[in-house]
Amino acid sequence: MNKYSLFTAATATTVAISSLAVPASAESNHPFTDVGSQYDEAVSFLYDREAINGISATKFGASQTLTRGDAAVILANMRLFDTKNAPDAGFRDLNARVRGSVNALAEIGVISGVTKTEFKPGQTLSRGAMAKFLVTAYELEKYAKQTPFTDAGGVFKPYIEALHGTGITSGKTNTSYGTNLNITRGEFANLLYRTYFFVLGNENFYIPWVANAQVISTTQTKINLTEAVPKEYIAGDVMVWLQFNVQYSNGSVVEFDPASYFLTADRKALVINHTNLSLAGKKGTMIIKDFKGKTKASFDFAAVKISSSTNVDSSFTHADALPATQATK
Repeated sequence: MNKYSLFTAATATTVAISSLAVPASAESNHPFTDVGSQYDEAVSFLYDREAINGISATKFGASQTLTRGDAAVILANMRLFDTKNAPDAGFRDLNARVRGSVNALAEIGVISGVTKTEFKPGQTLSRGAMAKFLVTAYELEKYAKQTPFTDAGGVFKPYIEALHGTGITSGKTNTSYGTNLNITRGEFANLLYRTYFFVLGNENFYIPWVANAQVISTTQTKINLTEAVPKEYIAGDVMVWLQFNVQYSNGSVVEFDPASYFLTADRKALVINHTNLSLAGKKGTMIIKDFKGKTKASFDFAAVKISSSTNVDSSFTHADALPATQATK
């Protein structure tokens, strides 16, 4: 299995697009003073998920055009891709801020360069290219249907048709999609937000939800899920939806990938072994981020003397506890 794969077909019937539920507007949950009502809900949601930042502490730049580099960073953040370990895509014009995100997206074909060695991260993103970004990142190609847009042609046509088929976009006008127009940061926030909730409302997609978690030893954490994982899925299918961080009592935060993981016998929990990040002698919070938010589990091993025999809870050993690189195959 590709560790970046998003969806695996399930047996449930696809829900109608009209049943898509988006949360009602809530009070703004961001510090930006330049976000109008048409973008406020999307920006608040994406900001809360740490998928976006502003162009300054108080400005989001909703009306400014979005760059290719910023789009890559936002998408990689939203999809929780491993931006640290993604292989080098060969682009020589990437700065440190965008490099990991571009590499992760390029590995699975979401994005491509302007040339083999140039990604052009500072170049503005067109609405056509935006369609490709979203459709490939969320694997929406199968929803394509004919559009009324007279400008939906060329290499971006199938992606525009897919966005139209999902109902995520209705175009700039009844007959124009605006393929070659630059997309603004506010427009991208709205479209990404709608894409997210289209996926969330589609029963054909299996998405694990974290109920709670317990750090059960210095090298092992149990993550309880809201329901049992369907039999056609493996631990790796759960892992692609999760991201792991540890915040220590001194305020420092470390992102990590578990050394191994497995499902419990009842398939209602995922156990991760973080032998590569021992918590011995430390105090803080384990943070698990899933598709809808964060779950936190505190730990305090600062005053506990840990012997090597108690690092892993024997009650959670399992034959499927393979190294992460194997368990996702």
